Amino acid sequence: MGLTRIFRARRSGLLLGALAAAMLWAPQALAGKNAVYVQTNTAPANFVIAFDRHDDGTLGEATRYATGGAGKPAANPPLGIPFLDTAGSVTLSENGQFLFVVNAGNNTISSFRVRPDELELADVKPSFGLRPVSSTSHGKLLYVLNSETAISSISGYRVDSNGALSPIPGSVRATSQPVGGMPAQIQFDAKGGLLAVSEREAGAQGVITLYAVGKDGVAGPPVAHPSVRKGPFGIAFTNQNLMIVSNENFPDVLLSSVSSYDVSSSGAVAHRDTEPANAGGACWNVITNDGKYVLITSPFTFQINSFRIGKDGSLTPVTPTSVVATEDGLTLDEALSHDSKYLYVLISAGFASNTIAAYAVNDDGTITPIDRSGPFEGSASGAAAW
Repeated sequence: MGLTRIFRARRSGLLLGALAAAMLWAPQALAGKNAVYVQTNTAPANFVIAFDRHDDGTLGEATRYATGGAGKPAANPPLGIPFLDTAGSVTLSENGQFLFVVNAGNNTISSFRVRPDELELADVKPSFGLRPVSSTSHGKLLYVLNSETAISSISGYRVDSNGALSPIPGSVRATSQPVGGMPAQIQFDAKGGLLAVSEREAGAQGVITLYAVGKDGVAGPPVAHPSVRKGPFGIAFTNQNLMIVSNENFPDVLLSSVSSYDVSSSGAVAHRDTEPANAGGACWNVITNDGKYVLITSPFTFQINSFRIGKDGSLTPVTPTSVVATEDGLTLDEALSHDSKYLYVLISAGFASNTIAAYAVNDDGTITPIDRSGPFEGSASGAAAW
């Protein structure tokens, strides 16, 4: 064959391999599987349930996949309930190629490759803390929140093109109040330079803790910012880095609210607006791709609420009460499809039986019911969709 031809062939192979890896991580690369994902949060074995999602938003067949870890279906704070009572326990990478699931029962994080017709377990790694409950990814970085009441922390990983997780040295950091702060969610900002953690019981009425993330992927020390309302729980960012926080206000959940904050690249936080949620316990929130609407689930009143987000950070209910749907069970975790056309909400009937409610998202921020999954078992937690 000749050395020159061999070298050219090898160089071409390397270039093709590098190109394939780059394409895998490119933001425009779309996963081959339209699906909705939840975890059963069961022990001794935890599972992901993947519901096929049709082009019209309706749900198809459900398939179970073992995570290789264990859930925690009892004694979750603050009420000792079966589900995790946090946000982000099931998350997708930005390009939809990888699914991440925390296993709160044995302190691990699972990574799955999303194939065109199935999930494939890629890796399971320790969370380097106790009771991992939330994760967030940006580019090739993944961070996990450990939320044990006695000691809470975060830890970081690099994700390779096959979904394998490599712990980042020096990335394990305590939260701002590691004892008793009871954090609910970890979330990258829109640019990937900051991590935000909601600590609902820290300080006088809760704090939002920010970490600057270096180019080496290591999170810096925690910087706590007092919450303007009690019990910050869910966190989501618009593409312009406006941070929307739903405030549970436990135990006076009928006083729950939603707040907006402007967050600079340096980590400065400025409050913009706070409005009553008009619901019982505003917890989970998701923002449409265009940044116009935030949809909030409020489990104590079985409601889904919607607010219009102004360019100045103002929040306006899309209906007189902000309520756009009322369910027949606890409205828990929620997820938008990657095109923001459909909303999927985990509904629990007394933590004994679960369903997924599917809605079409209308141009005015209201929603229309389109489908409902069959019932499934487990103390189900988390929601992600593509």
